[in-house]
Amino acid sequence: MDIRRVPLKNIDAGSPLRPPPAHLSRLAESIRADGLAEPLLVTHEGMRIISGYARFSACRLLENPDVDVVVARDVLEASRHMGTHVTDPDPVFATKMDAATRFALFLRILDLGRPADLSAEQRMDCASVAAGATGFSDRTIRCLRRALRRTRETGSNDSASESRDAKAYLEAMLHVCDNPPPGMTSHGAVQFLLGKMHSGASPEFLKEISAVPEGAEKEDSAPPARRLGKQAAQNRKDASIKRMEKNVRLGVENISGALEGLESLLWTYTLEPETREYLNLEFNRQVKKIQKIRQKISRSNNESIKA
Repeated sequence: MDIRRVPLKNIDAGSPLRPPPAHLSRLAESIRADGLAEPLLVTHEGMRIISGYARFSACRLLENPDVDVVVARDVLEASRHMGTHVTDPDPVFATKMDAATRFALFLRILDLGRPADLSAEQRMDCASVAAGATGFSDRTIRCLRRALRRTRETGSNDSASESRDAKAYLEAMLHVCDNPPPGMTSHGAVQFLLGKMHSGASPEFLKEISAVPEGAEKEDSAPPARRLGKQAAQNRKDASIKRMEKNVRLGVENISGALEGLESLLWTYTLEPETREYLNLEFNRQVKKIQKIRQKISRSNNESIKA
């Protein structure tokens, strides 16, 4: 760990990730009494703050001439020291970063690049490392980066409405990371919104997430996010059933193909006694499985008829 004590005036505090906390004066008093609980995390080039704006602001409020910093040269070094930077280190003043702040922090860490001492043969997924350090799963961060790329692409076009809609979708995706609709995981909600974004769904859809129609009945008066969650959960269940049925059909077709191949083989070659014995035992075992499956199918059909 490269810890240095540097003059406060040498720190680049431009572009803070979030506004100064309301408890800044209390944080300053805590630092005055007990010292800085954890150094600031800064870049090697330019001493730009990666994380620790609140602590920096508190030290400046105290007019401290110097401050301890951890210098990060690349994604790996920054990520190693991010475990306690996602939330403030002092439990009294701990305020968890929201997803939008964590995503901005992820992008800032990612900009540091891969370690210079890695050889060309050594691979490192910088995005995965930065995602883990900022509390995102690999799947979620891939969706968010795709949405960000779409936002930037539309921003370079002449259509202001497309750019505005893309930004609205990205903001909604970051919102559901912290507040997933009931019945959905945060990643499931992010993936759902990304699909809507790429499908070109009307931006009116996003308004339905945060607005309840007037005159709605009691059943429909649930929060829109909950309605979205129920609908998405049912859609995922239906899609899962269809995938399962497709896999079952493919499995049966594979079994049929294997049996036809075996039949052709038996007409061509004479099997050894050990092989014949193995096939007999295996066939008997598989026949019992098939009988159980047929019984389950019959029960399921009977229950459907009764229903």
